[in-house]
Amino acid sequence: MVQKHRPQADASQPTLDGQHLRDLAEDCSSAAAEAFADNYTALLTQRVDRITRSVGVGHREMAMDAALSLRTASSMAGALRMSHLCARLEKALVAADLAAAAGVALEIDLHLPELQQALANRRRPDQ
Repeated sequence: MVQKHRPQADASQPTLDGQHLRDLAEDCSSAAAEAFADNYTALLTQRVDRITRSVGVGHREMAMDAALSLRTASSMAGALRMSHLCARLEKALVAADLAAAAGVALEIDLHLPELQQALANRRRPDQ
């Protein structure tokens, strides 16, 4: 059986830091934080797919827009590893290094299931 290589370069960044959503709950409300987290979770696969598709066809502008969007939302949600990966993708795109961008897009795609699991098991802001 062939196994996918799972890069470990960003292992120092936590998959999900719940303090970010707790802070959002304190700043706004628990309901607002939950709505944001639910929306983030619902759109996560679509956002990652947009990155992998746009990088795959070499559409740098679309890939940059998708990376910026996912990085910002991930940072707010406490998905620090995803945010870090998106920042790395942005750097590769700015440098027009499509090979590096493709590698980071793969890392983002491989990280997706781990993040989805962490989000499903997260502690709710009001807990």
